[in-house]
Amino acid sequence: MSSRLDVQLVVKVAQMYYLDGLKQEEIAKQIGISRSLISMILTEAKERGIVEIAVRDPFLNDDELSRALAAHYPKTTFTVIPTSSRDATARRKLVAQRAADLLARSLKGGEVLGLAWGRTCLELVNAFRPLEDRLSLNIVPLIGGSSQTAPYFQSNEMVRVLAERSGGTPHFIHAPALVLDRKERDLHLNGSAMQPVRQRWRKMDVVVTGIGALGAEHPDRESYLGENEVQRDVRERDAAGDISARYFDHRGRFIQDELYDRVVGVPVEDLKAARTALCMASGVEKAEAILGALKTGVPKQLVMDEPTARATIELLGAQKG
Repeated sequence: MSSRLDVQLVVKVAQMYYLDGLKQEEIAKQIGISRSLISMILTEAKERGIVEIAVRDPFLNDDELSRALAAHYPKTTFTVIPTSSRDATARRKLVAQRAADLLARSLKGGEVLGLAWGRTCLELVNAFRPLEDRLSLNIVPLIGGSSQTAPYFQSNEMVRVLAERSGGTPHFIHAPALVLDRKERDLHLNGSAMQPVRQRWRKMDVVVTGIGALGAEHPDRESYLGENEVQRDVRERDAAGDISARYFDHRGRFIQDELYDRVVGVPVEDLKAARTALCMASGVEKAEAILGALKTGVPKQLVMDEPTARATIELLGAQKG
């Protein structure tokens, strides 16, 4: 295959296979040649250097970016996963897988673990593999249920699955995340069914949570709480993001207002009192939320992907300038 036409064919087949994700049979059908020839063309593409395959170990850490972040926030341990992937889902999975590994290595057994909801937390639950058969954890949700049907909003189910995988005990919140007012919230919080959860909130060894962002460009722009006006209200209060539906502003102060009083969820003081908080963030649009979260003092460990870390450092530099 030495002609210009052959080179174009090699490039075309390589693009269809590696970039478009088509199967060899599909490519053969579209181009009108045999599947065996497609396989030969892909081999030729690698031999000619048209295709270069790089495997990035998700368990590596970008020490340079981690040190740059730690220089500003020394009380937080940063893990930055090297990746150039533009696929947001793939990056989120890498972050969750690394966080799941860090979590598994840190658990000794018998801990109280508080689990938030969200896409990244669900990915962590699915990726979690304990190093021991039974860790005897007590696992509690950090927030009540949502009317939204997506699996990453089903906090009780996520708790159940993680408890099953770790050989632990799940505890559930049989109440919605957002209620009408403080009076209704207190009825739920003071009920007998909530006492085992509230007692364990005060004794949490580990908090596992994502960092939520605001803004039209964010995939969760419709509030975790299921009400669009919630996002409008918190933006008016200079909100930067949230940790388990506890919103904080750009200076790292939690916004304890009427909305705060309507949420059936972990109090801020219990979040801050936890022995450690393993936080996860993926998405360059989360840079403002990440900086706000770091200023709250809650994240003790933060796992991010490389593009997200770079965006956060750039924003940090712009704010300092």
